[in-house]
Amino acid sequence: MAALTGLRVLDLTQWESGTSCTQALAWLGADVVKIESPRDGDPGRSLSRGYWQDSEYFINWNSNKRSVAIDLLEPRGRDLLLELVPQFDVFIENYGPGVVEKLDIGYDAIKAVHPEVIYAQIKGFGLTGPYAKYKCFDMVAQAAAGALSITGEPDGPPMRPGPTLGDSGSGVQMALAVSAAYAQKLREGTGQHIELSMQESVTYFMRTMIALGAEGGQKVAPRIGNEFDPTINLFPCKPFGPNDYIYIMVVTEPHWMLLCETIKQPGLIDDSRFIDLAARQEHDEELNEIISAWTSTHTKHEAMHALCEVGIPASAV
Repeated sequence: MAALTGLRVLDLTQWESGTSCTQALAWLGADVVKIESPRDGDPGRSLSRGYWQDSEYFINWNSNKRSVAIDLLEPRGRDLLLELVPQFDVFIENYGPGVVEKLDIGYDAIKAVHPEVIYAQIKGFGLTGPYAKYKCFDMVAQAAAGALSITGEPDGPPMRPGPTLGDSGSGVQMALAVSAAYAQKLREGTGQHIELSMQESVTYFMRTMIALGAEGGQKVAPRIGNEFDPTINLFPCKPFGPNDYIYIMVVTEPHWMLLCETIKQPGLIDDSRFIDLAARQEHDEELNEIISAWTSTHTKHEAMHALCEVGIPASAV
């Protein structure tokens, strides 16, 4: 039996931040019923590159769910929704600011028909504060939280990160919050109102860079490109295509000694230029050339297996 078997979720989410949450709950065994407009459905259904008639984007975030079409713009549609609510443990939405209030399905309206409901909301900037009325999508949340400011080369402009952490990162955190609220409901019989800010959820993923690069809040966390340290970096591999690289993470001194042995450079261990991390940082360009000379004679998977087999963390790109 799946962990969340018995949990019932009424899903009024769309796009990705909310749908990634309800999909995670569905994968864990929850019975998720997605409410969509009969007019055009979840907007994610329209995001198709033409490979299939159905949107792969929509499928990626909405598997394992059931679906019901209800027109919430019509009074009868709202009445149908309110009839469904008491049959579910969780009501979750991620509409734009003010939408649930206009539809009269805010927390107070839902709690009136189901006092023990877990009412969950994902908003770009939360429910209160100076940005609460601002619309938000993934990269807006990432920009506001600072993720773009730490992505890119040190002498270049901020860059858009590849993963959609503003959306799916929010969804995973909300899934955790809903699971915790459900555990409390089973224990105490009470529901609760959960609110999550996409901007704040991205800030959660920023903590390491802030801790390691911002000097206790005395300066802005820097952009560092691919290189974190001389031996935590991206290195080229043959046949030198656009993705023929390996990322190596030599974090400890034992890792360093293993690396020297693996790349057939045992003399580097006692070389004064590389005797400790501070010395390696001072001579990082020389070290980069030495390591790159070795990786360039291997494919990325050959290099990965050679390093990983001896205990050095590394991965082909």
